[in-house]
Amino acid sequence: MAYVLLVNPHILGKPHTGLEPTDVVVGTAVASALGSFLVGYFANLPFGLAPGLGLSAYLSYGLVKGHGLPWEGAMTSAFIAGAVMTLLAVTHMSNYAMRWIPTTIKIATVIGMGLLLTFIGMQSIQLVVGAGDDSLVKLGPLDRVDLWISLAGLMLLATLTHHQIKGAVVIGIFIITIIMWALTNSWPSQVVEVPAESPGVWKSATQLHLVWDSLGNYVSGIAAFLLVGVFDVSGVMFGLAHLANLHKEEADGHVIVPKSEVVFFAAGVSTMVAACLGCSPIIVHIESAAGIKEGSRTGLSSCVVSMWFLLSLFFAPLLGSIPQEATAPVVILIGASMMGQASEIDWQQMRVAVPAFLTLSLMPFTFSIPNGIAFGLVSNMILHVTCGVWFAEEEKYEQVSGSEGGPTIEAGRTLSYGTAGTPTQMPRSASTASFEGYMRSPTFVLRKEEYTGPRTQL
Repeated sequence: MAYVLLVNPHILGKPHTGLEPTDVVVGTAVASALGSFLVGYFANLPFGLAPGLGLSAYLSYGLVKGHGLPWEGAMTSAFIAGAVMTLLAVTHMSNYAMRWIPTTIKIATVIGMGLLLTFIGMQSIQLVVGAGDDSLVKLGPLDRVDLWISLAGLMLLATLTHHQIKGAVVIGIFIITIIMWALTNSWPSQVVEVPAESPGVWKSATQLHLVWDSLGNYVSGIAAFLLVGVFDVSGVMFGLAHLANLHKEEADGHVIVPKSEVVFFAAGVSTMVAACLGCSPIIVHIESAAGIKEGSRTGLSSCVVSMWFLLSLFFAPLLGSIPQEATAPVVILIGASMMGQASEIDWQQMRVAVPAFLTLSLMPFTFSIPNGIAFGLVSNMILHVTCGVWFAEEEKYEQVSGSEGGPTIEAGRTLSYGTAGTPTQMPRSASTASFEGYMRSPTFVLRKEEYTGPRTQL
């Protein structure tokens, strides 16, 4: 995650905005440390928080350069979006946002994140480059030593991981870095630097800056930051929890992440702090998958990430000298490890397959996690109606009053879903044995292990 300390200042700093790059470094490190600590200490989850570079680019190129907003106004939009996200967390409305996203979309998000990470890694070492024609991308030049060193590093990482060597990722980065430094004679000339933030940044950023004739741009900025923040945090959080096996399935079939509201709260609060320090909104970083891959399962890792973000303020020159040839193999390896979730999607049902495919494919193709989630959700809702699932659910149960006043079902009208996914009538004499051939369907809420009472009881 340390790369954000080096890249974010180049996006948010001069000449794109009026912010000094050193001020952005301070804001990035402090806000990331705060968000990571809140998640680690109060939620006990291994998720690191830091600015989203996509949001940084939107703030700098979209709001400031595109719409002509002053950087103080763009920070005001980010601050308000963070406040709303915090309110959603405090009122537990964020949990409803998590439950509203279908499980299929959440699983596809994991795969899409892996594809996006892989695409970023391949681009960084120019294994994939722009084609300059209608094909858009192509294979990069292969006559480069640095490319083959990076690919050899990928093989090294895969081998170390296969043999379950502890610290495989760190060992791989260290070896490749030393090789690249020796090959290019680019040993770091400076290790420690003390950054200092300009006194005027806090004063300027904490004063709400609204220009009424540009109110529409402020509203669009707030909406964009909020929607992307909610989608990004919820999607990435589920993906990481699934990778770490920290998710939990409720009785109604919804898959949740325990204490997810704390993650939303941490993202919202740290976004407000970031805006006051001249930094872009804070999200859950998908690079947290690197720590999960190494075995982190508790908030201790997030607290350690927080500590390193604070200490890294003084070691930015050293971190900046680590070549991308050493970090790209890690990103590609993580992307490969996230492909296994594809087997959990029912690709035989088009109403499930199409939304899942749109979700996972649009993330790398549009370079945006929220884009994939948005298209997946909309297509899922449309197919939910056009494929008759909505109407099947309406006719699934005929509820009548039971002897104890609770809901019961007339067994002759209950629909059972078989392996082909087609509804069939369950006979009135059905018993618990009728569930032996049952394969779970998203449109059928009663599972075999939940059927413990009389045959007519829900």
